[in-house]
Parts: sequence; structure tokens; C-alpha cells
Amino acid sequence: MLDMIQNIQFKANHHPNNLQRKLRNDVKEIRKDKHVFVKADKTTNYYKTTLDEYLRLLNKNVTKAYKKTDLNVPYMIATKDKLIAEQRGRDDWIDVSAHRDSYITMKDHKPDFVNNPACRLINPSKTEIGVISKHLLDDINSKIVQATKVNLWRSTSNVIKWFNAIPEKCQYAFITFDVCEFYPSISEKLLMKALDYASKFTKITQQDRHIIIHSKRSLLYHQNSPWTKKNSDSMFDVTMGSYDGAETCELIGVYMLSLIATQFRDEVGLYRDDGLAVCKATPREIEKTKQEVSKVFKSNGLKITIEANKKIVNFLDVTFDLSSGSYKPYMKPNNKLLYVHRLSNHPPALLKNIPGKH
Repeated sequence: MLDMIQNIQFKANHHPNNLQRKLRNDVKEIRKDKHVFVKADKTTNYYKTTLDEYLRLLNKNVTKAYKKTDLNVPYMIATKDKLIAEQRGRDDWIDVSAHRDSYITMKDHKPDFVNNPACRLINPSKTEIGVISKHLLDDINSKIVQATKVNLWRSTSNVIKWFNAIPEKCQYAFITFDVCEFYPSISEKLLMKALDYASKFTKITQQDRHIIIHSKRSLLYHQNSPWTKKNSDSMFDVTMGSYDGAETCELIGVYMLSLIATQFRDEVGLYRDDGLAVCKATPREIEKTKQEVSKVFKSNGLKITIEANKKIVNFLDVTFDLSSGSYKPYMKPNNKLLYVHRLSNHPPALLKNIPGKH
């Protein structure tokens, strides 16, 4: 039996189909290419650029909001991380934060992208204390939503369920708003306000607050040097890519919804930085509502773009139509539909997980 196993020979596929041959050639071309391939922010696209141009865009986005800091700062943060880990009995599995350089993704869904490319700055260097903060914020957010029944959406299905429950849809009009640069705009003061609001519905200890706030003492690394936010003396920064970034945004979202819900008679919801509401008011009243909502966000250090009096909107990956009461899938401009070719050689385990026909 052992000899049989040792003598097994695998025959190479010398006659691949056209698809596999094309994939092989594409991989060879990519490996030979000297350009940098940059992933798009919200689409499946990749963009090819020169190394010099990529570094120029990266440096532009870093220096716009960050400044260099002392080389001893990472050690100071790591020391506090260690103390928190020991207090929580987690020092056996929480590691020192790795120093990873930041990078950018391309916002190809933005207007005039070709002539003026917009980027999103990603910070992969994240404190491991964020894992503890994530669990704390998850529990806090769940209890607030359970107590207030606020529309804090976490998936497309949640939005569809809300839309289906709207009575006499044709009498309403949509109001959509988008929080500009949500993550970097969150201040320590705003987070403290949100925690104070959350404490009405669940117990938040001082240690919990300290962990949540400390997990935002983060550094961005660029060209192997540590950088901190320009407008923060305490190194407070809610970064893209942090362990608890999404949960922090949800907490802020719940708090902001509590401030504007009365303007829409609770017919408003939020998914991260995207808001959607319906209103029966006259155009003049809706314009007043827009101004009041913008004022509330501005007073908390957040800037929004808001549009109203729309019967059809594209929200997340769905197009909603109040006139017909229907909805259908939506894809962002420049995005491409992903599928598995029938001649591909994907492993059977992967193919089994592809949804069947409905």
C-alpha cells in the first residue's frame, strides 16, 4: 500500500481550455508589468499607475490630514496597551501592534474621477486593543437598538424590510444624505457624547470608556515613520481598517439618529455613512427639514450632502421606487458583474458555495 501511494504520478494538464490559457497569460503579463495595481474603493475594478504617481497620491492624502510625530510615541501607546491587556486578563493573546505602512484605494465612483482621481486612505496599522473595544461597542449598539427600535441597518435586507413596511408609498418622497468623510470626522468629543447617550440604555463602566477611547489612540505609518492627525493633540483617530471602526460609526449613527428622528417621524435609517428617509411634507417643509438636519450634523462636527423630493433612489446595492412600490438590484457606475466561468478550474469546494438559480 505504501509503495502504491509513493508511486502515484500526477499528469499535468497539457491541453487547457481557452479560458485557462487566457488566465495563465494574464497572470504572466501582470507579473512582468512594472506598474502599480490599485484596488477601487467600492467597485471590483483595479487601476494601473506608475510608482511615482501612486506615491504622489499617497503622500498627498497622508499630508492632507496627518503630521509626523515623535518616534517614541509608538512605545508609549504599546505600554498602555499592555497595561489594559493585563487588567482584562488578555495579555496572553494580545500582541504588540504591527507597524504597517498606509495605502490608498481609488474612489472611481466619484464625479470627474479620470481628471481628478479621489482616493481613500487606509491605515492597516491597528491596535489590538481594538478587538476588546469592538466587543464592547457591539454589545452597546445591540442594546441601544433593542431599546429604541432605531433603524440602524447592517445589511441590504434590513433596508428592504423597512421599505416594504412603508404604507401608501406613492404619497411619500425620499430624502437621502451622506456623511462626508465619516471616519476621520469623528472627534473624541462626539464619541463621548454618544457614549453618554448610550449609558441611558446600558451600563458603561469607566474602564469600558477608557478602553474604547484608548483604542482610538492610533498612528498612521508612512515611509516607515509614525504620523498623527493634525487636528488632534491626543492622537484620537477613527481609522479605516481598524478593528472597531465600523462599530464606532454605528454608535455615532445611533446617536445622530436620536437627534434627527423627530424631523422624519422616525421614518429614517442609517447604514454607516449613508442615510435614507421618507417624508410626506410639502417641498417647502422638506427644504426646511434639510436645513435643520444639516445644522444638527454640523453642530457635531459632521458635514453631510443631502438631497430631497426624489421618488427613485439608489441606496447601497438596490434601486427603490416609491411610485411603483418596487425595488431592483443596483450597481455603482464603472462596476463590473462578477461571475464564475463554466470552464474555470475553481476547486469543487468553492463551486459548491455558489448560490443556485432562484
